[in-house]
Amino acid sequence: MKTASIAHRVMDFLRRWPPFQYFGDDELFTLVSAGRVVFHERDELVFLQGAKQKPYVYVVQQGAVRLFEQGEDGTEQLRDVRGEGDLLGVGRFLGIGQHVYTARTETDVILYALPADPFWELVKRHPRASRFLATYFSATLLPPALELREERGDELRIGRRPVDWLGRPVDQPARPAECAPDTPLREVAASLALRGGEAAVVTSPGGAPLGVITPRMLSDQVASGRLALDAPAGALMRPVCGVGAPGLEAGRYLTRMLELNVEYIVLTANGRPDGPFAGVLTRRDLTRVEGAAPLAIIEDMARAPRISDLAALRVQAERVLAAGLTGPDATRWLAPMAGAFNAAVLRRVVVLVEGALAEQGLKSPNLDHCWVFFGAAARNELFTRHDLDHGLIYDDPDPDQARSARAYFLELGRRVSAALAACGFVTTTKVISAGQPSACRSVGEWEQAFSFWIQDPIESCVYRATSMFDLRPVYGDCRLVERLERHIYGEEAKSPQFVPLLLRDSMANLPPLAFFRGLVVDDGGGYTEVLDVQRATLQPVVDIARALALDGGQQAPTTLDRLTVLSPEDDKAALLIRETAAAFRTALYHRARTGFTTGTDGSRVDPAKLTRLEQNLLKTGFRTVLRLMEYTGRRYGLTPRR
Repeated sequence: MKTASIAHRVMDFLRRWPPFQYFGDDELFTLVSAGRVVFHERDELVFLQGAKQKPYVYVVQQGAVRLFEQGEDGTEQLRDVRGEGDLLGVGRFLGIGQHVYTARTETDVILYALPADPFWELVKRHPRASRFLATYFSATLLPPALELREERGDELRIGRRPVDWLGRPVDQPARPAECAPDTPLREVAASLALRGGEAAVVTSPGGAPLGVITPRMLSDQVASGRLALDAPAGALMRPVCGVGAPGLEAGRYLTRMLELNVEYIVLTANGRPDGPFAGVLTRRDLTRVEGAAPLAIIEDMARAPRISDLAALRVQAERVLAAGLTGPDATRWLAPMAGAFNAAVLRRVVVLVEGALAEQGLKSPNLDHCWVFFGAAARNELFTRHDLDHGLIYDDPDPDQARSARAYFLELGRRVSAALAACGFVTTTKVISAGQPSACRSVGEWEQAFSFWIQDPIESCVYRATSMFDLRPVYGDCRLVERLERHIYGEEAKSPQFVPLLLRDSMANLPPLAFFRGLVVDDGGGYTEVLDVQRATLQPVVDIARALALDGGQQAPTTLDRLTVLSPEDDKAALLIRETAAAFRTALYHRARTGFTTGTDGSRVDPAKLTRLEQNLLKTGFRTVLRLMEYTGRRYGLTPRR
């Protein structure tokens, strides 16, 4: 690179790729002028594992370079493939003085060798360049002064409304009217009128909230004559069901309201139901922070008179989710929001179908029952309307009632499943549906099924039923689910071989290695055109987190919850868990985004439509999943299959 014309040709190439596209022209010219061009023929070494790094960062201008990890026995394991525009030799910026891998050319290769120290100074000067370079290392190692805005491929750009407001703490609202259980309702009404509040809180002598009275409740009960104005507040109050601590993030309050389908959260000083009353946060308070459209949609779903109305509301809900899907971090709030939408649809469908069955003279067996979600829906990880896994648990009937009860609940399950399909939910052959006998059972039958899966996992083909170990009550008597969960954990405690078998199955397939020219490179060095993000990242993390939670007796509902409740033995393990959570959010985001833009379940992502930054973040996730497998294998004496 001794002439200005060569330097400008190199600059023209580098401007096409990050991080160089973020540098100024003068900065880039100075950097390029101090570099040189290196040529390697096919199957030549670029550098050896363990060799001291030269003072250069390399950019692949042409060809492909494969990175191998050399074992002590001389074997080589393919770890990455770098192609046009990719960087080599960047490990030095983590303080690594030797090459971690051996680099060997797969084809004839042209490299641009750029001076490492000036390159690093430019990267630190430009936050977007820092962000990109960090993707070569870890999902959690981010340089200071980082610009958090993500780059998104234009063909898949859908998120328009940031959900950053969900991460803002909410100021404590003004304290509402407060009264004792024996306070006459006329005084409660006067206090509400004076304060102009949306609710009055009934408190105990010790100051803990006991119940809530709203103006609507007063008008419904007093104006109708059901209660007199002299009646005590305790006769009218509605028990407190949603409690939180003051000063939390808006998203914490919103997702709790969505989960409980309420319009307010009662605040206590310590966030516990028996804590000192501190205030009430209402839907209107959240609206002051940002529009609370999800709450209105949930409310409308609960009142939808027809399945067609419910279907339209689910479309509206999907638009809200898509509008907020601006990056991986947005899934933190949007995932539970999607779960609340799905639960609201199922609850209303059940009410409408049960009403229709009653009108047709189909008599209910009068048994307690509970509708549940399985799999991704239970874990609040289902954004699209594909494969809403659901089932039904009903109380054990008397022997002479067993056949009729089963017939009724199966018919109910079939009609509910059909109604969900009418709401736009797409089912495949993999779906778990309450219309199937295997997903509609008495609690005793469910206990027998789980005992079979846990005690004899190979004979029972437990791998086909693992998603049923993720179950969440949605509507009905939750005590049935609590009983079943106690049974599951009891059986698991008596079967020490069960969790290792689950973990062995979860490590059956390694994630891919890299992307090369818009193709996916698998662990054997082969190429495919489509990335199965479910198989590559989401499923192995889901399976490992589920198994570890079962082993630890943790009943955490989501995959990320299960990861965060684990007790890492050292800082290195704790960092791996944080990196796994970041990789999981990235993969979940890409699945949701692809699903919304293509009308599919989103699992098959086209790498050619991703930016280089997005590809690198996903590739970092592949490495993190592999490290999670290796970490889990060491703990349980297992080896990931190659």
